[in-house]
Amino acid sequence: MSFMNDSFLLESPSAKKLYQLIEDLPIFDFHCHLDAKVIYEDKPFNNIVDLWLDGDHYKWRLMRANGIPESKITGNADNEIKFEAWARTIGTAFGNPLFHFSHLELKNIFGVVEHLNENNWKEIYDHLNDYINEKKLSPRQLIKESNVDFIGTTDSPLDSLEWHKKLNEDKTFNTTVAPTFRPDSAFVHHSDFNHFVNALSELEEIEIKSYHDFVNGLEKRVKYFADCGCKASDISLDSISFCPTNKDVLDLILRKKLQNKKLTTLEISQWQTEILKSLCGLYKKYGFVAQIHFGAQRNNSSIYYEQVGVDSGFDSIGDQTDLAHGLNCFINYLQKEDKLPKMIWYNLNPNYNTIVANTLTNFQANEKKQRSILQFGSAWWFSDHKRGILDQMKTLGEQGMLANFVGMLTDSRSFLSYSRHDYFRRILSSLLGKWMDNGEIPNDLEFVGEVAKNIAYYNAKRFFEE
Repeated sequence: MSFMNDSFLLESPSAKKLYQLIEDLPIFDFHCHLDAKVIYEDKPFNNIVDLWLDGDHYKWRLMRANGIPESKITGNADNEIKFEAWARTIGTAFGNPLFHFSHLELKNIFGVVEHLNENNWKEIYDHLNDYINEKKLSPRQLIKESNVDFIGTTDSPLDSLEWHKKLNEDKTFNTTVAPTFRPDSAFVHHSDFNHFVNALSELEEIEIKSYHDFVNGLEKRVKYFADCGCKASDISLDSISFCPTNKDVLDLILRKKLQNKKLTTLEISQWQTEILKSLCGLYKKYGFVAQIHFGAQRNNSSIYYEQVGVDSGFDSIGDQTDLAHGLNCFINYLQKEDKLPKMIWYNLNPNYNTIVANTLTNFQANEKKQRSILQFGSAWWFSDHKRGILDQMKTLGEQGMLANFVGMLTDSRSFLSYSRHDYFRRILSSLLGKWMDNGEIPNDLEFVGEVAKNIAYYNAKRFFEE
């Protein structure tokens, strides 16, 4: 009997019953890295490697750990050789979430329940390619078959959003694809900052000589995104600090950076604090959900960064000191100045789960009776495995309101990654089922089932759309 069966990860009869209530709910995928142009053009895929391995640095990282040479990962080896290398890797990747993700993708999309490994890779490779060609499998088809209600892409503030507009005008496609405002380049430590300032100036036909000018340009782009259906922003930060300063210092920092002068650590922190404050004020004004991911230390292998580039599987979990101080001070400022938007905070380092969940509960009070306007986001990146997902939900339950949780996201560039929502729903069902069986929560399938439905789908839909 295949391990990838209907009971996969469902550890009790209660878990199975809960899962049956949520398995077919739509998917509200509020953060991913899919390309709106690819969705619009909807070109059929040609080969499983293009669909499954191309651009997936999760898989690349694992293959390197298995001794696979770069030529068979990001290099010029042909597709069959790359697939064999992947099968040889995933076949024994026990304990790694990719072992579960990959086999769920094979099962849910292609109906393959066999354990992919070095012995059967050719048979499965041929079957997958036959399936792709026979079905003329394309991005929209995969989105439809996965029952995806909403997709939030990740987009530069300078983007014309041409393809989002075309998708919105296409009445044959029922899934909403909304842009997400991603202003990482607005932070002075970003390698693209100077180019970003010049491009923003040219695009909006404004002269940027001061911090005020810069924020004015950003607001024009936020408004443009809002007019194009944007519901959220997403920002990736190394760490969270709170170093407020004044306009004169910010103007000086801007001039120094544009003159390619080296900035101090303090100046970088001051700019991060103030630009984040300004952005959150704009998000509150225009009704965006502010998503903040923090804690990644990126591009650590200098040799392979030069060879392969960014987002290639050489990033790590980071750490920092004084997180509680920085996070509390920053959110307190936003609340005090009435600039606090709905927010989702994601920490890459699981050691900070309790600090983040505990801090957010300090600032949930509001007169609009909105539930959990500050969300402790799902286990992210290196933490989105079974233990990480369970730890995040348990911590949220201990420190806040798990019942209000907006649930899972793919954070992926792959059209097969919707199986991660299935993975999450199975883990959620087992957690709640275990609590039911242990007498820790009411053994009431209908009542607990409504909580599970909300976490799996409805909470996110309300959070982003209301």
